[in-house]
Amino acid sequence: MRNSNERTYYIDQRKRSVGRSVRIWVRGVWEDFQVYNVPVDALLLNADNRRFRAEKMWAQEHLERQLDPENNPDDQLSIASLLLDVSHRVEGDRVVGKPSGAYEALKTDWMLRKQESPLWIRPDGTVRNGNRRLSMIKRLQKEVGSSSLEDVEAIILPEALIDEPSLLEMEQREQLTENFKVRYNDIDYLLALREAAEMREIQWHERDSINDVAGQLQSMVEKSHQVVVRDLFAIKYMDLFLDDSEQAGQYHRLLKTLERFRDIGRMMMQVEEQYPMEAAEVLQTLFAAVRANKGHLDIRKIRSMFKSDRARFDKLASKVAEAETKWPTMGGPSLSNPSSPTLFDVDAGDDEENDSDGEGPGPDVANYPKDEVSTAIDVAIDGFLASQQDDVAQVLQEVWNRLEVLIDGGRLSTALTGEGGSAVQQNLTRIFEWVYANKHLLESAE
Repeated sequence: MRNSNERTYYIDQRKRSVGRSVRIWVRGVWEDFQVYNVPVDALLLNADNRRFRAEKMWAQEHLERQLDPENNPDDQLSIASLLLDVSHRVEGDRVVGKPSGAYEALKTDWMLRKQESPLWIRPDGTVRNGNRRLSMIKRLQKEVGSSSLEDVEAIILPEALIDEPSLLEMEQREQLTENFKVRYNDIDYLLALREAAEMREIQWHERDSINDVAGQLQSMVEKSHQVVVRDLFAIKYMDLFLDDSEQAGQYHRLLKTLERFRDIGRMMMQVEEQYPMEAAEVLQTLFAAVRANKGHLDIRKIRSMFKSDRARFDKLASKVAEAETKWPTMGGPSLSNPSSPTLFDVDAGDDEENDSDGEGPGPDVANYPKDEVSTAIDVAIDGFLASQQDDVAQVLQEVWNRLEVLIDGGRLSTALTGEGGSAVQQNLTRIFEWVYANKHLLESAE
């Protein structure tokens, strides 16, 4: 493999102007950059690509080393897989996966229309914008041969003219507002937004600072001010969750949880302002929902419960706090290392849904009383939803449906004498007591 100096010389000797330029927004003004044809075999995938930072953390944890595409050909293939595939896993010393629907669409478009816009590269061939396309081209070379794929169009960004902070700004503006190319996935989008906010010296504990930075970023990401504020709050609580779990900065543990932290951010924006005394209790309950692998829809129901049924929410918060008192004695607040080297479910189907930013199972939390907390949340939500129903006959029918299935196959009698039988007996006793206490209502109605 060529080193940096060799690639720089090779590109300088082989580049050919295509006779046109492109305009790019640089440091507050439009600049024209000459477009060149450059050899594909001189280009290097960028290991620091912001598109897959969380996935890169996961890969390096399982490979037990840093990805080094400049010196290790296998790492070029691993990076390409992180950019193009789904259902990633580690095989030997490489990351592999299944081609995503987005990769197939990108390949089809390239074969039909060829190159739409130039790559951005440094003089040594490191790709700063266009890594997915370069990965696709290198894979196509193996599939169909290198004919017509030996050169690509690129603009060359010298470090003497564009320093790293300026290039970061350019990359974020280009990649966060892109159209055809796949948008950032999940946590990687939040990380890119976080980096842009940090560059603007955001103060995460000051609402005015978050609002101000959101105003600066909204044109970059082409979203409303309110949406950017929501996402900045999601970042804030994502970081607090990792800090609380003693895994600061390990964002790969939160892949496929974007909507959960967005909803936590939405709720905490209101709680911090209107109910500051309850903020710690609310946050503990929301973080417990994430640790118990509850999805964002459950978090939304908890938020509704807090707003319209405070007594029920307070009861849930107390049960969560009680369950978590056992947690430090079982190992403390940390996220477990994944039990298998699979990033996403390798048995997932090939439908497009698996290529989307759908929710994953959530973080694996060491020694957490997951079942107890999950049950407490399920029971509280079930009671809350029932309390919101106006049709009493329907509620009673639902209760009857649940009781009836317990008789099938002797489930109730087995449960009464099995492990956890005391809890079953206690709940059954409560049902009988309720029936006896309210029997007079039926008698008076007859």
